[in-house]
Amino acid sequence: MKSAKNRQRLAVAITAGALAALAVPTVAVPAFAVVNPVPVAPHSIIVFPVRDFVSADGYAATDRPTIQVLRANAVIGTASNLTPQDDPGTPGFDGLVEVNHPGGGCWEGVTPDIRPGDVVRVLTAPDVGDQTSTANVTVTQRATKTAAGTVVMKGTAVAPGGGQIPVDQLEARIVAGNQSFALNGKRTLRASSAVGGDGTLAYDGPGLTSWTATWTGLTGVGADGVSDADRASNPTNSQSRSLWLGADPAAGTEITIYEDGEIAGPSAPCTAPLAKGPSVPDLTAVSDTGSSTTDNVTRSTTPTFTGAAALPDATTVNLYIDGIASGSAAVAANGSYSVTSNRALANGQHTVTAGEVAAGGTETMSAAGLTVTVDTVAPVLTSKVPAAGFQGASQSTNVLATFNEPIAGLSTSSYTLKNSGGATLAAAVSWNAATRVATLNPAANFAADARYTASLTAGIRDLAGNTLVPTSFAFTTGPRPVVTAKSPAANATGVSRTANVTVTFSESVTGVANGTFALRNAATGALVSYAVSYNATTRVATLNPNVTLAANTRYTATVSASIKDAGGNPLSGQSWSFTTGG
Repeated sequence: MKSAKNRQRLAVAITAGALAALAVPTVAVPAFAVVNPVPVAPHSIIVFPVRDFVSADGYAATDRPTIQVLRANAVIGTASNLTPQDDPGTPGFDGLVEVNHPGGGCWEGVTPDIRPGDVVRVLTAPDVGDQTSTANVTVTQRATKTAAGTVVMKGTAVAPGGGQIPVDQLEARIVAGNQSFALNGKRTLRASSAVGGDGTLAYDGPGLTSWTATWTGLTGVGADGVSDADRASNPTNSQSRSLWLGADPAAGTEITIYEDGEIAGPSAPCTAPLAKGPSVPDLTAVSDTGSSTTDNVTRSTTPTFTGAAALPDATTVNLYIDGIASGSAAVAANGSYSVTSNRALANGQHTVTAGEVAAGGTETMSAAGLTVTVDTVAPVLTSKVPAAGFQGASQSTNVLATFNEPIAGLSTSSYTLKNSGGATLAAAVSWNAATRVATLNPAANFAADARYTASLTAGIRDLAGNTLVPTSFAFTTGPRPVVTAKSPAANATGVSRTANVTVTFSESVTGVANGTFALRNAATGALVSYAVSYNATTRVATLNPNVTLAANTRYTATVSASIKDAGGNPLSGQSWSFTTGG
């Protein structure tokens, strides 16, 4: 592998032969806001579209760049986790990464057929990198000897949208495969619009996109007895090239090199076949209503898919969803396609493929499909803690809401808690993706015996973008009242037959009355005639039997959950028994 300092030597190799081409998958890519539209030094990118070869340099030894080729905003080729290399013959670390060239990496799954207008992107992180657009430069007539010592090369250079590429951005080169040229002692002859080069390059007329490069004075003879003119025009010993030097030729950070006579496809040792068939359909950002524009989740039942055609003569792309024809559209001038499903899709997962129809009517399918999830059902709560209407909640409890599916949009504004006066409490909100539990953690403990209301708004949505139906639930904090003392004690014996039965509560309560505080014969279940009173100051309830209790008889006293504190929290109901004396 060679550094940017030796790009001319790097580009000398001429490959021959081609491997069979097959349809292969591609994936779509979002537009990355921090990818430089033109490589920024020290990074540079050189594209060799005829050989589907990319060379980039200026990367750190610890970088592991990914190189992508994009057409119509769809990724049609990827080479990932590349290791930057160094040329030991040059000072400093060169940080060179290459794809589809001996010593470099290989395209994954498919060798993209790189064409004019394709974007070549080098990423050092998912959203960080540089890119260049492949220029439309060609050689239409390789270097040809037209007179003794004169060689002419012809080509085209078309700007995006038509018209001429600025002539100062162009260069023509003749690269010798063996000995150097006598003219300059180098293996390369160059022609440009600048003065002082080996040759000259100019457009063939105003507004024309064809150009002619001319070298004169090629009368010198090499050590092998071959003149420069003959060496330059010999197709077996030299190669003709057309170069775009970038929007800023002086910067030297982007170059497209068209190599006459090269063959597209994988270069040994790479074996990924040359791409045919359209790219795998990509769900458009508008149709991808999920939490991101790349998760392939939608609430649309008639989503739209885009991608890129592979063959230059493709006219139509057909869309297939679960193997069923679901729409078609013409291929755009830039090679892209966009097809909207012509039938409504049911909720669930679907496999989407595409077929590319060439001018002759032959259809070539994408080699893989895209899995898309359609979801039109809003998320719901499956449980709430504390439960709606719960009483006696801990004053230090968190408030939990469990969902039936993953959600997005959870925040302190979409999940709130208010006290009985309507004031919103300060609280942190978090989400556990594994359990699908949303947790509201109040900044301070709750007041005792107070009512609180939790609310969840339509700001919460599922991954398809379906919004939650707003819901709320209320609960009351504790502590629940309990019995702290009772007389007679549980299982007491020899109790006076005229004794009252009393209970002391942990806090003020309401609802103490005949029936909520009762006394029965334990054996028969018969209710004893009695009267109940309650002292709010001492928090003591007294049951005074209206009759003398039977001798040596077991009685059961009961206090019920109908007795409540000021917050409405019910007593933990209980009963106990004792036995009278003789």
